[in-house]
Amino acid sequence: MPDSPVLPSPRFFSKTSLRPPTIQPWTRSKIETVGSFRVFDVLRAEMVAPDGRPVPHPIYTFTCPTWCNVLAITGDEKVVLVWQYRHGTDAMSLELPGGVADPSELPEDAARRELLEETGYDAQSFEPLITVHPNPALQGNVHHTFLARGARLVAETNFDATEECELALVPVSEISTLVDEGHITHALCIAGIERFLRRGL
Repeated sequence: MPDSPVLPSPRFFSKTSLRPPTIQPWTRSKIETVGSFRVFDVLRAEMVAPDGRPVPHPIYTFTCPTWCNVLAITGDEKVVLVWQYRHGTDAMSLELPGGVADPSELPEDAARRELLEETGYDAQSFEPLITVHPNPALQGNVHHTFLARGARLVAETNFDATEECELALVPVSEISTLVDEGHITHALCIAGIERFLRRGL
């Protein structure tokens, strides 16, 4: 499962005083897949530092598909959220609907599909809100958040075999409080919400 394309480097379009780094990237001299686990592969790489030194131990990373979620807002200004159990934290989590894009699926199409499957909602429009690297230290994939306006209930939910979600409609005016009070803790959801709030959308 290949890594998703990297984000464009800020050095090419930044309107700030930011300057490109002077240090150079490291080189992968050898790479192999050492484990495949449905939603990610584990890669083992032998690395060479920019000065030509071989790194004394292998580096392990995950290769994951593209991820997406959607900040969907109904006609009466409510945000479409879902409660779901998360295995990593062994706890319930309040989140934006989202998931994994299929290999040939555009991120926007994946976001629309996930919104429909997890909530039964669709929306009039989907526009890019933010794209981030979830964890550059360990992963090469990207995560897309879309803003969807005019969300409306159009179908029954259609969960995966290992998925169960409960709909939660919250006024847009309360979304910042949910983050500030720790009700929403998923970092990728918070990234999209904060971009939405900062832009005053």
